[in-house]
Amino acid sequence: MSGGSLVIIESPAKAKTLRGYLGKDYEIVASMGHVRDLPKQRLGVSVDAGFKPQYTVPSDKRSTIEALRKVSRRFDTIFLAADPDREGEAICWHLSELLKREGVTFRRLKFNEITKDAVLGALKRAGGIDMNLVDAQQARRVMDRLVGYRISPYLWRAIGSGLSAGRVQTVALRLVQERENQIAEFVPVEYWPIKARFEQNGGELSASLYRMAGRRADGDRHSPGSREEVDRILPSIRAAAWRIVSLETKKAPLKPLPPFITSSLQQSASSALGMSPSRTMSLAQDLYEGMDIGGEHSGLITYMRTDSVRIAPEALKSARDFLLAAHGPGMLPPSPRRFRSSSRSQDAHEAIRPTDVTRTPESLKGRISDQHLRLYSLIWRRFTASQAADAEVERSVLILGGGEFEFRATGERLASKGFLEIDPHQASIESPLPSGLSEGPARLVDVSAEQCFTRPPSRFTEAGLVAEMKKLGIGRPSTYVSIIETIKKRGYVAISEKKLHPTELGTTTVRLLVELFPSIFDTSFTASMEELLDSVASGATGYEEAVANLQRPLDESLKAAVENLDSVRREMTRPTDEKCPQCGAQLLLKPGRFGSYLSCSDYPKCRFRKSAEKAVDSGRTCPECGAALVFKTGRYGRYLGCSSASCKHTEPAPTGVPCPEEGCGGELVERRSKKGRVFYSCSRYPLCRHASWRRPIPRRCARCGFPYLEETPRGVKCPSCRKPESPS
Repeated sequence: MSGGSLVIIESPAKAKTLRGYLGKDYEIVASMGHVRDLPKQRLGVSVDAGFKPQYTVPSDKRSTIEALRKVSRRFDTIFLAADPDREGEAICWHLSELLKREGVTFRRLKFNEITKDAVLGALKRAGGIDMNLVDAQQARRVMDRLVGYRISPYLWRAIGSGLSAGRVQTVALRLVQERENQIAEFVPVEYWPIKARFEQNGGELSASLYRMAGRRADGDRHSPGSREEVDRILPSIRAAAWRIVSLETKKAPLKPLPPFITSSLQQSASSALGMSPSRTMSLAQDLYEGMDIGGEHSGLITYMRTDSVRIAPEALKSARDFLLAAHGPGMLPPSPRRFRSSSRSQDAHEAIRPTDVTRTPESLKGRISDQHLRLYSLIWRRFTASQAADAEVERSVLILGGGEFEFRATGERLASKGFLEIDPHQASIESPLPSGLSEGPARLVDVSAEQCFTRPPSRFTEAGLVAEMKKLGIGRPSTYVSIIETIKKRGYVAISEKKLHPTELGTTTVRLLVELFPSIFDTSFTASMEELLDSVASGATGYEEAVANLQRPLDESLKAAVENLDSVRREMTRPTDEKCPQCGAQLLLKPGRFGSYLSCSDYPKCRFRKSAEKAVDSGRTCPECGAALVFKTGRYGRYLGCSSASCKHTEPAPTGVPCPEEGCGGELVERRSKKGRVFYSCSRYPLCRHASWRRPIPRRCARCGFPYLEETPRGVKCPSCRKPESPS
């Protein structure tokens, strides 16, 4: 046996960092994530034997396990150092089950940050595997398997093969669909806010109508509701004698936000940096596992899957010491700030923070990639600002009176920057009111009204959906990204202008599942299951009891759904006036995996079927048979397909925009990435690699002459000179 010890980690990216801390007495190898799972082709859960899972080693992990077995035989002590969460605890348990033999001792190594002090400290505190955490992870996996493997076959029979139902993914899809329903059902309401400009002592200010005849007259609820009403009001406003009747200024403190948790990091990275949750977590994983900084390999942030805003005492002290040295005593609050996590928080890890607060973003410029630096800067500024002094704002409220009307104007001035000096994006300060204003007469310069309409709620972005799931208690920090990636991969949602839209398949699927399994896919039930898993992790609830709480309503719902299958099929099938071209029977409209389709009513004798999507002629001919090419929609979005039933020719959907690369001669076509995101690239790929995420518009830029413009969330821009253009 070797005289040293073996350390098994999940990712090889950590190995270099750990070797620098542990020295030559420790050999470090990676398991490359999960090593065992439930079988793919069967349920893999003994329901009648206490829901015992039947694990297998996936085929792509067998060589990894053999290599781990071979190296582990040389050591009597094996440290298991997977990530410090339930999933990591389960990986450690699976490894111990696969590698156990007589005489070997397994010890669990946990650290919230990959720094020398944290790793060496964890080595001294190494203990056993926490089976409560393992059971919580097993319960989650088994719950998901029971729902997926028992309900998905029902979907195949009702709609089509290849579909899947997920315990949490379906609820996430339900949230997207319900938001879409709210938008579709929304009835805009007209309103006319009235604004005016006033002058006093050479200073001019803008104000909004606030009250009329003692009643509120502002905003979408109280403003005048029509042009006729406005036309009656404006003459009276113009005829009134105006004066400033009150001007009040008060100082108010602004307090910093708590440091990031997983959901708030994903939201801020989306709004401030334009990063998707999956990209955010990928970059954060790199920062956590360690990067080369001037010859030193070190973790830059603490563990990034957390729902707690708790901060370690030593980190609080380091932050205060840094603020005192860098900004002086005026930047320190009287005592360290401590934040309270939500009642649903597991509180297993502290908040996301830099491992060394003295390692400023400026000190890392040129030493890590720009994207890593942008995310690190976001985390560093949020954490450091959380321990800085309050900012102070002077807020002014001015009221102008004239007859039965009152106009109101507000302004702000930053009296003391405080934490905003470190993280200026945390607060948006209004413009101040003009100086020299006082109570007394004022002159009306101009008054106008603008027609407005109330707006429906906006569709979810990926980060917005994470925020909603967090608020409702659905999912946990380690599952947010995988939930969204699943509904994207399954084709249940599509992304347009960074917003989630349910597809026809998603709408049909979630409507069917929610209607037939209301208790299983209810948001409150799903949240209660998450709380039950938390209870298993704390040891208050047993594994079998937790899974049984899901099994009972699942059995009841499945029994009712199977009994109603024929009526559901009839409800989802609509007769049409079209006749089958092969046998003359009536065609039926049915929902399908790739959209609605027409099927012969004499099935299975006649197997004719075709897409119900109305064919749109592209004006092009098939290069193989000469028939017309038409636009079609399939699993991967729009494409061109031959209109002849006997020809299978397809090609990417054209945009009508020529490739801008000099001498190329290709055309930009619509494609879809492996992750389901639409992009536009040259039809001559791979000979030409020109590509863009934004939809091209066949209009030449009026400023620089670039051959096309691009559609962006904020309008139309030239991709070359970046100047905005009018949409027409």
